[in-house]
Amino acid sequence: MEANVLLVKMAEMAVVENSNLLKTTLGSCVGVILHDGKKNIGGLAHIMLPESSPRDSTAGKFVDTAIPSLLNQILEKGGRKQHIRAYLAGGANMFKTSTDKKITTVGEKNIEASKRVLEELQIPIACEETGGELGRTVVFDNHNGHMQVTTLSPVLGKGA
Repeated sequence: MEANVLLVKMAEMAVVENSNLLKTTLGSCVGVILHDGKKNIGGLAHIMLPESSPRDSTAGKFVDTAIPSLLNQILEKGGRKQHIRAYLAGGANMFKTSTDKKITTVGEKNIEASKRVLEELQIPIACEETGGELGRTVVFDNHNGHMQVTTLSPVLGKGA
């Protein structure tokens, strides 16, 4: 059986079953994968910011709304919380030349918020590849629970 690849874009979430693959590309955003390996149900949220805003109800955009929503979607498909493990990727420092501290630390804040929410939900982290200064492409194999992370090459300026 050939696996289907589902691309998850910024501020989106997706849940798959069986031998499907989830894929996304991250910079300062954090990718949170929740996976029930016994039921072969997994989900990926491509999260932009640590905390939700009353002006924006996009659940997949914020750590504090995306992770609980993703968990609920997996449970609705028959996943069991005690079997769920988390995988984290992304949260790079992509804006180091900015003078705005809010922007330069968004990746770090996304990682911290993700860990805090996962701890509150009592979901252990099975694998993590976060931080640094380069973006990543992530492919998660729902069938075997394997997360493949490819670090992107730096973008070179003019004359390089």
